[in-house]
Amino acid sequence: MRRARWLLVAVPIAAGFACAHHRAAPAPPAQAEVVPDDSTVVLVVTNYYPLTVDVYAGASGTSYRMGTVSPGIVSQFKLRHSMLGNGTVEFVAEPADGAHTVRSGELLLKPGDVVDFVIAAHLLHSTATVRP
Repeated sequence: MRRARWLLVAVPIAAGFACAHHRAAPAPPAQAEVVPDDSTVVLVVTNYYPLTVDVYAGASGTSYRMGTVSPGIVSQFKLRHSMLGNGTVEFVAEPADGAHTVRSGELLLKPGDVVDFVIAAHLLHSTATVRP
């Protein structure tokens, strides 16, 4: 009888611990409905990091602060036409806690492109992709 009571308590607790280690990953954001005009590049930033991030664009030796994105928010920014020039553009996200910065890598963009910049909960898993 005591063994049966012990199992009634132990089994649900063990199941709870087992489920706690297999949390579901956050659902990927639905691609925002963005219709860029032919003269700009749209940057869509999704922030899964637990703190705000400041987003910058860098090109041709110039850096431009695009804005701040709060945790769990999807924000859209338009890149200044003058930033496109003849070279590449790199997007940088700096978390408010001073942790490592996230870089998109150099992207060769043209007017009309849409860039999805996803800041992951673990900064090393962040990505930047240009929509086809």
